[in-house]
Amino acid sequence: MNTFNRQADQLAQQYRMQRDETGRQAVIRQMARLDSVRLAFIDSLDRTQPAFGQIARLNTYLSYFNHGKAYPHEVAYFAKAYFQLVDWQHPLLPHVYPWVHQGFSRYGETLARVGYQPDSIRNWMAATLAQVPETGGLHRYALGGLLSALIARNHPASLYFGQLFLDRYGKDYPRAAAFVERQMRSMASFITGAEAPDFALPTPEGDTLRLSDLRGKVVLIDFWASWCGPCRRENPNVVRLFHKYKDKGFDILGVSLDRQRDRWVKAIEADGLTWHHVSDLKGWQNAVAQLYGVRSIPHTVLVDREGRIIARNLRGPTLEAKLAEIFGE
Repeated sequence: MNTFNRQADQLAQQYRMQRDETGRQAVIRQMARLDSVRLAFIDSLDRTQPAFGQIARLNTYLSYFNHGKAYPHEVAYFAKAYFQLVDWQHPLLPHVYPWVHQGFSRYGETLARVGYQPDSIRNWMAATLAQVPETGGLHRYALGGLLSALIARNHPASLYFGQLFLDRYGKDYPRAAAFVERQMRSMASFITGAEAPDFALPTPEGDTLRLSDLRGKVVLIDFWASWCGPCRRENPNVVRLFHKYKDKGFDILGVSLDRQRDRWVKAIEADGLTWHHVSDLKGWQNAVAQLYGVRSIPHTVLVDREGRIIARNLRGPTLEAKLAEIFGE
């Protein structure tokens, strides 16, 4: 099966490299021959090793150019027909649960990386998953495979399917549910349009400030540190933008990855950073940096007035352009 998949990938690459219609049609004919070989292989397995036949069906994607004429484009064909050879009522499927998980993981990973509209991707996936019976463990394995792929790709649909997993299986599988909940909280910080995870940290004065305290403003969460050279060099630009838009509803919440309070406060004063600041003084172990998946600084997260993520890691001209767009300039 892996050999067939590699051959299919090679033919797809050859098709993309063709410069004329004659060459493309020649590749399509090769795809058709490979499809026929794969179908014959499945038929032989069904007769001699039926469990392996089910595994093969879970891993066989027939070429779009030869089997997808009823669909508007290949993304729709893949999303709706990837499992067209699988009979979800087949009695042997409970014996191949790991391959059900693997098949849905491959299906989800492919759709998550094509860059198509997230809502369409989610709806197609939901329709495919709905074909899987909820009796036994089949549906749980399918949903688990799909969810693992979506989380790995930071795809917005992961929140929908994560909640589906919690609703249907959270009570019976508390350890898995706890893992999914943690992943969903982390994922929310990566997804444009999702609500930014709330947090609370101490200010330099010793008070506690929450992100949600700034609800109603457009907020730039700015991860930085006094020891970070690129952060300090970027600060004059951030100061300029802050003063330009602060009267229009723009605010900044600096989250420092410092460990020493005096250096943190001194840098705030030296750079003229007259906005809100918080830190737990734990360096790279900063709780908010971990929550938001920050691996390098400077790093920013721009949040709208309702607390939803607009964009991540905007700096310099890209930050200025986005603020001009938001505030109508």
